[in-house]
Amino acid sequence: MGKNNTKNKFYVGVDVGGTKIQASLVEESGTIRTSKRCPTPREANPEQILETIETAITEVLQSEQLGPDALTGIGIAIPGVVDPKKGVVVATPNINFSGAKVVKYLQPRFSAKVVLGNDCNLGTLGEAWLGSARKASSVVGILVGTGIGSGFVQKGKFWRGFRESAMEIGHMIMQVGGPVCGCGNQGCFEALASRTAIERDIRARVEKGEQTVLTDILEGDLSLMRSSSLRAALEQEDKVVTEVMRHAAEILGHACMSIRHLFDPEVIVLGGGVMEACSNFILPIVEEIVASDKLPGARQGGRVLLSSLGDDAVVLGAVALARSGVGRNPFKKSYFVEQVQPQITQTSFGEITVDKETYQHDIYLMVNGKVAKRKKRLAKDNHGNSHLIGAKELSKVCKGGPEILFVGTGQSNEVELAEEGKEFLDQRVIEYQLIPTPEIAKVYNSCTKRKAALIHVTC
Repeated sequence: MGKNNTKNKFYVGVDVGGTKIQASLVEESGTIRTSKRCPTPREANPEQILETIETAITEVLQSEQLGPDALTGIGIAIPGVVDPKKGVVVATPNINFSGAKVVKYLQPRFSAKVVLGNDCNLGTLGEAWLGSARKASSVVGILVGTGIGSGFVQKGKFWRGFRESAMEIGHMIMQVGGPVCGCGNQGCFEALASRTAIERDIRARVEKGEQTVLTDILEGDLSLMRSSSLRAALEQEDKVVTEVMRHAAEILGHACMSIRHLFDPEVIVLGGGVMEACSNFILPIVEEIVASDKLPGARQGGRVLLSSLGDDAVVLGAVALARSGVGRNPFKKSYFVEQVQPQITQTSFGEITVDKETYQHDIYLMVNGKVAKRKKRLAKDNHGNSHLIGAKELSKVCKGGPEILFVGTGQSNEVELAEEGKEFLDQRVIEYQLIPTPEIAKVYNSCTKRKAALIHVTC
């Protein structure tokens, strides 16, 4: 273990969004102990939003029976421009939080260092610390959701810009004279490829008389199309949704090519709600466009990856910033803290013991150390049996972004990864090992990486 792991330190990362606020209690190793989500108050003033943040932090502490003095640091991610030196929110276009004195309000209430950052910068920082970009020296993160945000991290530091407003890639002009963006400019990346843009273009085609299965999926109300609804329409090969989504994916692909020309990062990581739901459709289009780039570099590289942290990327980035704020930079080897994980103490036909608890069914050992019952239905529905592990099941067991996944293949060594499962892990830079279940305890227990396991015990 790291030399600074003599006592567990706790941090809270808070992701302030336009519709929800997520507060997560996080150990110094990056293990998320618990999270609390609550709606962002609509039409609220900055003071009311600050009170909601305070309540969320208090509730995650209380869920672990901790008091306000238990925290070492608090990181707050803001969807807009912040002044980190003054601890003030400068501008938040989508919520009424501009001018909020966040540090002044929170620091006395929790007696902990409070730091601020832009949410997309921190989401990229999270991926650089514990996610898909953890092996990369430089990364550009692009989050595609209601809008489009971005961040650039190099050697553990994100680029904030002279005015604290760098990496607003969503407002890079990609079509002169194009659709009006929420920022007021025309032809922004966000106005062409965000979920808001996708919704607008689908509704416009429906208004012209075209038919889409979304009308049935959303029971006639096309005012709000969630990313899951878009995925369902893609799976049904709906013509309108497929064509609109293909156009958005092509815009994203050309944006990635431009980013590569501007920054030449080692990796580009794509995340956000639209990518989480529709990556199977979008990523191949993006990869094809980036691969078509006629301008070569001096060496191979520059992969486009998918986020392995998902919704937790921002809160973990906020914790990474908070750790740096108290002089315990997680990117410095001297402050490495190893995760404390449970031990597999016994395996036999039909059961497994983790620490002192015995389970008579297949299990997931999650990256946060918790045990969950395996969802065999995900394998059976997609592959006809429980011995072939695909992407849907891996998305469950790999929540939290492990570095390595161990698969216990059963007493008779029958479990395998489907090709789509291998692709899922490769796109998120997650290593894997397939091991007969009787041998998995020794290998899993001795591994010091952030790890997860899927263990088959019933045959």
